[in-house]
Amino acid sequence: DVMCQINRAGSALGRMAGVSALTDVTGFGLLGHLVEMADGSGLTARIQADAVPLLPRVEHYRALGCVPGGTGRNFESYGHRVSELTEVQKQILCDAQTSGGLLVAVQPDAVSEFHALMQPFGMQLKPLGEMVARQPLAVEVR
Repeated sequence: DVMCQINRAGSALGRMAGVSALTDVTGFGLLGHLVEMADGSGLTARIQADAVPLLPRVEHYRALGCVPGGTGRNFESYGHRVSELTEVQKQILCDAQTSGGLLVAVQPDAVSEFHALMQPFGMQLKPLGEMVARQPLAVEVR
């Protein structure tokens, strides 16, 4: 049912004029999808690492070494395109098992409309950062 809800929300967002980009975050991890979004727009994604929502107990499992091998392969494939990361940031932001969360680029003047459109879906909406004029790197993590 959660996946159906996300699909319905994505469908509604796809019709909203103020949405510039929309993807579900999957095996490439959050940073992989941000690199694609930055490349497609000719901009740089600037995000706040501490604004990224985490599932409960992520830190517990990460500390136990429960990090998928694909996470490291993700970083190897696009790590040169992002700003310097701590090991913890690599393990979380490049996580290969991420699935289902929507990453949405919303024009600043459409944020209120975006929230109103998403309100019936009961989703947790949290800004992670912004798209800025193209910099040397595709993604800057702060």
